[in-house]
Amino acid sequence: MKLIDNWKQAWKLKSVQVGAISAFFYALILFSEQFLNVWAVIPQELKNKIPENVAEWVGMFIGVATVLARLKKQPELHEVNQFVTITAGHSNSDPGAVNGKYKEAELVRQFRNAVAHYLAAAGLSYKTDGAGTINLPLTNAIALAKGASIAIEFHMNAAALKQANGIETIALPKDKILAQKLSKAVADVFGSRLRGDNGWIDQSKSARGRLAYVNAGGLIVELGFISNEDELAAYQARYWIAAKAVAQVIIEHEKALK
Repeated sequence: MKLIDNWKQAWKLKSVQVGAISAFFYALILFSEQFLNVWAVIPQELKNKIPENVAEWVGMFIGVATVLARLKKQPELHEVNQFVTITAGHSNSDPGAVNGKYKEAELVRQFRNAVAHYLAAAGLSYKTDGAGTINLPLTNAIALAKGASIAIEFHMNAAALKQANGIETIALPKDKILAQKLSKAVADVFGSRLRGDNGWIDQSKSARGRLAYVNAGGLIVELGFISNEDELAAYQARYWIAAKAVAQVIIEHEKALK
């Protein structure tokens, strides 16, 4: 291949400049979501170390990537009833409730992964807000919840009263039966009691008020109280068994829809 004369000065050509800009924005459109996902899991203390002059450019870049990610067509998020969504509460940057060395976000991430394992083994189509040690922010979970046949997020309760205990699922009235089944599946394995109406908590009666994930059509399963030593111990010992029970409820629910 023979290059043009003065090829080292080609960057001055308008056609090359336009082409380079087009290629940059095309790549940004393709990988905007991946960039935002990576940025979301970078610890805040590392972000704080970015020099101020560089941080301004990074902020602009993130802003553009956010806009492009929202504009990019994502048919999988709009084809209702095509998949199940399972997500973990809080995120890599938000630990949620804490009891000693145990963090809510890490425990429920483990549970999400275990449920995903059993759904995959059953051949069920599903999406999650991360894999392995990744736990993406709530905005990602809500986006997936809006396009799923059912969307379930896992949390753990906490209370100042150490004796507080029990399993509950917060959901809209239309999902009452499913919420009760999910809570019972967990409670039976952990040996816990059911809170609320046989494990169902109407969002309107929840101490947390209106929840964005529930408003998006999702259910929030509280896997016990991290602040209760007995329930925390039961979770640690049997969470894989509970995850299998939850996965079975999901599988049966999906079969009933077909």
